[in-house]
Amino acid sequence: MARITKGILGGFSGKVGTIVGANWRGQDIIRSIPKPSSKQPTNKQLLQQTRFSMVISFLQPLKNIQTKIRPFIYLK
Repeated sequence: MARITKGILGGFSGKVGTIVGANWRGQDIIRSIPKPSSKQPTNKQLLQQTRFSMVISFLQPLKNIQTKIRPFIYLK
């Protein structure tokens, strides 16, 4: 889902069909969806993917706590 940030003539962020809208260095840009790489990932990439996976698996149980606390944060 994309989000229009500056009205109908402004930029948007997110994905719509096969295009992606973003803001880069203060400019609104539109680009195509990147194609998956056909190359095998390097050892460094695999290590980084493993690290990211570990962080996500650690944070996933905290999601329930966040959804319960979040409404109280916005009451201020």
